[in-house]
Amino acid sequence: MDLKKCTPVLFVKNAKSSRYFYEKVLGLTVTADFGEQNIIFKEGFALWQISEENIISKTLGDDNIYDVNTISRFELCFETECLEQIYHRLKQSEAEFLHEINTEIWGQRTVRFYDYDRHLIEVGEAMHVFFHRIYEEEGQNLEATAKRTYTPVEILKKI
Repeated sequence: MDLKKCTPVLFVKNAKSSRYFYEKVLGLTVTADFGEQNIIFKEGFALWQISEENIISKTLGDDNIYDVNTISRFELCFETECLEQIYHRLKQSEAEFLHEINTEIWGQRTVRFYDYDRHLIEVGEAMHVFFHRIYEEEGQNLEATAKRTYTPVEILKKI
């Protein structure tokens, strides 16, 4: 498998207040803020505020995301350039899926499944792959790509 860049993700009720805690109280460094819903820290993890229309909320349910006694309050998130290949390998292994390949509201294609201990794992298109796909779909318009992916133009230019 060609998995890269594992990012632990904490699901939070309020990304803005959680950012404050990790950034101001703990002194961690924000490297990317995708519309105050998805915040990435230099120290190697991300905060995600899951919206109602997100497939995670629809499949797990808010109670399972925000209840402190549940196992699905975080996930390991990998990126890959070969999502279809990994998906087929998972299907052959009879992995238990939270959902099949899905296009997220920001345009990235993902699949979520459980490991043998029921830890939630996501494999998504590598950021440069999905940004390039959206950029092409938007007629090579950087501003339209930024709007559709909730990604600042400055970050897109770096990628």
